[in-house]
Amino acid sequence: MDSLPARLFLLACEVEKEQLKWGDQLGYAIRAGTLAELEARGCVADEGGKVRVRAVGGRRTGDPVLDGALRVITEHPRARRWHTWVQRERRQTCLAVEEQLAAAGVIRVESRALRRKRITVCDQSLPGALREEAVATLTGGEPVARVEPSRAALASFAALARLCPELGWRVRHQNRRRLRELTARAGVAGPALKKAMDARAAANNAGAAGG
Repeated sequence: MDSLPARLFLLACEVEKEQLKWGDQLGYAIRAGTLAELEARGCVADEGGKVRVRAVGGRRTGDPVLDGALRVITEHPRARRWHTWVQRERRQTCLAVEEQLAAAGVIRVESRALRRKRITVCDQSLPGALREEAVATLTGGEPVARVEPSRAALASFAALARLCPELGWRVRHQNRRRLRELTARAGVAGPALKKAMDARAAANNAGAAGG
């Protein structure tokens, strides 16, 4: 359960409240994390700003979440830009990660009528450890060029999608240059997530103004 989508899901879990609060924001981050994993594994590549599937390893990773996303991209009749794939299938991918973690015994999920699901992380230290890692990566002094892309992605995606209070406005603002560098270090999916989140914010602001 060390894939980037799984780590982002666990980072966003609120242990004491036994719930997953971040919803649509988490969907964007997990979609970007899925694309970043596929790129890192050589399954997809950037071609003129669009996601292209590469014919490697039978186009399977062995991870059901990644393979599901890869299949959808492969079967789509035309190539799409990275931020478009970040925006698509968000709920489905989140549910797929949730089911994967539950099947592995990492979390327990309980549906409740008229209330959010109860999500219990079996090792309650995991979310806090992931948040600490993300904060340390964003606020630390290690040269960004030495930061592993997966660590850069965890920190920058969690910050861009605002998945935890430890990465609040003040932390993001004080480390805005490093956040930009980590976002780029994460691969093509990093700037794509930033673009998708900016579009989401613009749409929400337009809706609020019009309402």
